[in-house]
Amino acid sequence: MKSKIITLLTAIFILLFYFSMNSSANGQVFAQSGKMDLQKANPNELIPLNGEWLFYWNKLLQPSEIEQHQPTAMIPLPGMWSSIEYEEGKILPKHGYGTLYLSLKIPERDIGEQKALYIPSVSTAYELYIDGKFKGKVGEVGTSKEAMKPKYLPQVYTFIPNSNEVEIVITTSNYYHIKSGTWEEILFGDSLVVNDFKEKAVAKVSVFFGLYILISFYHILFYFIRRHELRSLAFSLVAFDMALRNLLIDQVLWMRIFPEFNWALEVKIEYLTVFLGFFFYVIFLKTLYPNEWNVFIYRASLFITGTLSLIVVFTSPTIFIYLLKPFSFVAEALLVYFLYVMFVAMLRKRQGAILSFTTCLLFYATVVNDLLYYNGFINSIDMMPAGFFIHLLSQFIMLTREYGRTFNETGRLNALLKEANTKLEERVVLQTESLAQSMKETAIALSEKMVLEERNRLVGEIHDTVGHTLTTINIQIEAGKRLIQNKPDVAIEKFERSQEQIRIGLREIRNSLRLLKDDNHTGISDYLFSLRNFISNTEEITGVKINSIINVTNPLSAKKQALLYRALQEGLTNGIRHGSSSHFDFTLYESDDNIIFKLKDNGEGVDEIQSGLGLTTMRSRVKELNGEIYVESKKGQGFTITIYLPLD
Repeated sequence: MKSKIITLLTAIFILLFYFSMNSSANGQVFAQSGKMDLQKANPNELIPLNGEWLFYWNKLLQPSEIEQHQPTAMIPLPGMWSSIEYEEGKILPKHGYGTLYLSLKIPERDIGEQKALYIPSVSTAYELYIDGKFKGKVGEVGTSKEAMKPKYLPQVYTFIPNSNEVEIVITTSNYYHIKSGTWEEILFGDSLVVNDFKEKAVAKVSVFFGLYILISFYHILFYFIRRHELRSLAFSLVAFDMALRNLLIDQVLWMRIFPEFNWALEVKIEYLTVFLGFFFYVIFLKTLYPNEWNVFIYRASLFITGTLSLIVVFTSPTIFIYLLKPFSFVAEALLVYFLYVMFVAMLRKRQGAILSFTTCLLFYATVVNDLLYYNGFINSIDMMPAGFFIHLLSQFIMLTREYGRTFNETGRLNALLKEANTKLEERVVLQTESLAQSMKETAIALSEKMVLEERNRLVGEIHDTVGHTLTTINIQIEAGKRLIQNKPDVAIEKFERSQEQIRIGLREIRNSLRLLKDDNHTGISDYLFSLRNFISNTEEITGVKINSIINVTNPLSAKKQALLYRALQEGLTNGIRHGSSSHFDFTLYESDDNIIFKLKDNGEGVDEIQSGLGLTTMRSRVKELNGEIYVESKKGQGFTITIYLPLD
C-alpha cells in the first residue's frame, strides 16, 4: 500500500513539474552582439530572447540615440549586470542605471501581424520601447535612489511590426536590490501564444494558492476542534505561509491585485515567508516526531529563524536582502537535519515516516533549487509550490489514514464492549432476570449514543469543510477573472460591477420567493420602476441597446409580475448569450382585456426553434395563468417573443 502511494505521489510530482515548466520551448536561437535572427523560428512557439544584449551603463537612451553611443558591455540575459566585466578588472556595480538593446530579425510573414513581448520582473524598474515607440513601464526609472520608484510586475506588451527588423530598448535602474537586471526569460511570440502562456501561468499560481489556503483552513479548523493537536496549528501556518509566498512570486499576483502596494513592504513580506516558513516547519516536524529531535538544535533553529524574521520586520530592504544568501547555508543544514529526523523516525517505524521521508526528499529538492535560483547560482524556475503541494498531499493521506484507524479502533472497542455486555448479561441473568435486562438496555443505549455523537461530529466537520471549500473556490474564480486581463484597473472595475450584479441577483431571488409566497397585488408603479431599472442596468453592463415602451396602468398579480419580469430577463439573456444580439425592442401595454408582452432582437435567429429549460418553464407559467405565448424566429432575423395574459 505504501509503495503504491509513493508511486502515485511521484507521478503527480512529475506532472506538476511538467506543468510548472510551462515556459519557452525551443531555446535553440541565441542573441549575439545585440542581434537575434528569428526567421526560422516556429510561429506557434514562445521564443526566449536569451543571449547577448547590448548594455549602455549609466545612460538612459532613447531609441533614436542608440546609434550615437558605444555599448559598455554585452550582457547575457537572463542575468544580472552586476556580474559583468566591462573593462579589464572592472565589474559593473549592482546599483545604477542603464539601457538594454536588442535587434530582432523576424520572418516576412510576421510583418503586420500582432506580436507580443512578455517582460518578467526587472529589478527594480524599467521602461520599454519597441521600434522607437514607448510601450509601457513598471515603476519609475531614475538616475538616483531618490528619483526612482521600485516595482515588480510581469507584463505583456503587444505590437504590430511594420518591417522584418524589430528594435527593443529597455531603460532600467536599480538602487534597492542586490540583484540587478532580470533573472527570468524575456519571451517573444504571437500575441495569442504569449497571452495564453501568461494566462496559464497565472492560473497555475492561482490553483496552488487556492490549494494551500484550503489546506491551511482545514487544519486550523481541525485545531479548533481538537486544541491539543498543536501539529495541526503548525501545519496550518506552514500552508498559509506557502500560500502567501505563492501569491508574491512567479507572476507577482500580489502586485496585480494591489497595484499600488508599497514595494518595500511587498519585498518584506516575501522574505518573511522564507524565514517564517522554516520557523513554522520546525515546530510542525517537532510535534510530528518529538522523540527524534535534539532539543538544542530545535531551540537554535527557532532562535535563528525567529531572529531573522524580526530583522526583516524592523529593517529596510537595503539591509535584510543580504540575509538570504548566508541563510541559504543554514537552510541547507536544517534540511539535512530534517531528513535525518525523518530517517530515524522511519527506522523506528513511526507511523507515516516512510511517506513523509519520501515526499520530503522531493520537497527539499525543490527548496534547494529555489534557494540557488533566487540567489543567482543557477538558471531554473520556482518549483517549491509544486514540491510542497506533494508534501501536503502526503500529510493529508496520513491524516486520512489516521482518521480511518481511529474509526476502526472505535468499532473494535464497540465490539469488545458488546462482547463484555453479553458475558455480563449471561452472568447477571443467573441472579436476576430483571437486572440483566436493565444492564443490556443501558449498554445498547450507551453504544448508540457514542455512535450518534461520533456521526454528528463528523457531519459537522464535513459541513464546515465543504462550506469553506466553496468559499475558497469563489475567491479563486474572482481572482482568475481579475488577473488574466491585460488591464487590471479595467478588470477590477468590471469585477466590481459583477459583484453588484450578484447582489442584485440575490435581491431578485428573495423577491421571487416573496412573490411566490404572497400572491397579493404589488404597487404597479414600484413594479414598473424595477422593470425599467433592470433594463437600464442590462444596457449599462452588457452594452446592448434596448428600446422600451411600457404603458401599463392596471394592477397585476404577483405571479403575473414575476412571469413578465422573468420573461424579459430570459429573453434578453438568451438573445445576448446565444443569439449575439446587440439591439432589442421591448413593448408592454394593455389592449382590451389583455396585457401584451413583446420582445424582439436583432440576433442570428434559427429556422428550427428548440425549447430549452428557460423557454419550457416560461410556457408552463403562461399556461398556468391562462395566457398564450408565441415564439418566432428565422435564420438571420432574430427572435420575437409575444405573450398574452388576461388582465386581473
